Amino acid sequence: MVALFNDFLGEGSTIASTESHVVAQPYHYVVRDTEQKGLCLHDGHLVATSFQGTNAAQEEPISVVPNPSLERWRCPLIVGIRGGKQALSCGTGPEPQLKLEEVGLLDLFSRPADATPYTFYKTFGGTTHTFESAAFPGLFLSTSPGPALGLAAPPDVTAFYLLRK
Repeated sequence: MVALFNDFLGEGSTIASTESHVVAQPYHYVVRDTEQKGLCLHDGHLVATSFQGTNAAQEEPISVVPNPSLERWRCPLIVGIRGGKQALSCGTGPEPQLKLEEVGLLDLFSRPADATPYTFYKTFGGTTHTFESAAFPGLFLSTSPGPALGLAAPPDVTAFYLLRK
């Protein structure tokens, strides 16, 4: 992820001006949970499923760009799918509602004040990563208890493996 932040924000800066730096393209990752389930789009929602043979083409990689208005050391990522054309949002109401929205990650990068509902703090723990909502601290991306990607508090946090595409 160091390369991602350097590409978008420059080396060593904590917060960068988007006007002074040429904007890079989103990074794309294949995501697997600890049961080796990946994500696919089903009825407008991301769900975790096993991929074998013919259904492997349905796997949905995530796309990420940094959120330049939040603390870089916390690895704030604006997360989406479809090459960065849709963003994963926790919503702006009093209760979180995880949903996909038709907004580009690069648009959110250029308007970081609007990007907090789409931002997740990525934490690395050995070989896996967790994603905590910036808008709803203490809630993490999770596939527990069901297959639909949702938000959950510990201990129902899902750890993910990331493989850059």
